[in-house]
Amino acid sequence: MFKYLLRIIISVFLMMLLVVRQESRAADTSSNTITDKSDTIKASEILKKADEFRSPWPNFIMIAHLSFEKLNEEKQEVFRVFTRDYFKSLVSYIDPAKERGNILLMVDDNLWYYVNKTQYPIRITPIQKLSGGASYGDVTRLSWSRDYNANMVGEQTVTVKEQSYETWLLKLLARSNSATYHAIDLYIEKGTGYPRKAELYLQSGKKMKTLYFTAYQTMAGRMMNTKIEFIDHLSSDNVTTLTFSKVQVKKSPDRFFLKSNLPSLNSEVVY
Repeated sequence: MFKYLLRIIISVFLMMLLVVRQESRAADTSSNTITDKSDTIKASEILKKADEFRSPWPNFIMIAHLSFEKLNEEKQEVFRVFTRDYFKSLVSYIDPAKERGNILLMVDDNLWYYVNKTQYPIRITPIQKLSGGASYGDVTRLSWSRDYNANMVGEQTVTVKEQSYETWLLKLLARSNSATYHAIDLYIEKGTGYPRKAELYLQSGKKMKTLYFTAYQTMAGRMMNTKIEFIDHLSSDNVTTLTFSKVQVKKSPDRFFLKSNLPSLNSEVVY
């Protein structure tokens, strides 16, 4: 009888111990979930702040200037960029002369390339090469928040042009078809919120490029990133420089962002 009672007591004790352990694990899981959620919110807030320096206004026009080396010769290309409601953009080719009048149009997840004096635009992808180490999406898409999910990795010191910066390191993963790259390690300076460095990855995990955000200027009353240097790791680490200038805060007409209108826009967007 005593042995029977002892077995019952031991069984009850073991069951109570199991319940306590399960509750403890649930509490730990709940705690981790809250921390993870907090980090996600923090990362998204830091990313949105960084976007303000790349695209400070919902509607504006500017000049984009690309310089790079090809066959030991310095090449220059010039574009006019029309941004509407943050996520629509039209890019007209100004120079060189042989490409003048060509147009890029990005609306939502769709990107088209129109060759001057042809009938129809063609569908392209943001990651396709524009010139040098720059892709089409590097000019048509100037924000990250809409296209990427952000996760906080930690803090890190980075050096850009011999200047050290204390940064937040965010891991960005593409969530839309309009994202230019599959993944980005993004280094954002603490305090200012300035993007300082980005490492860009293909879906295979191979590092494609490294970007350095090397200049900031006040444009139309707001601070803006005005210079990016691209290191193309798939092309002998060649360097391409993209600069932005001559900003006008102005809302472009709706007709600029309709694919069917591209053949008729030359006189309005190429000047």
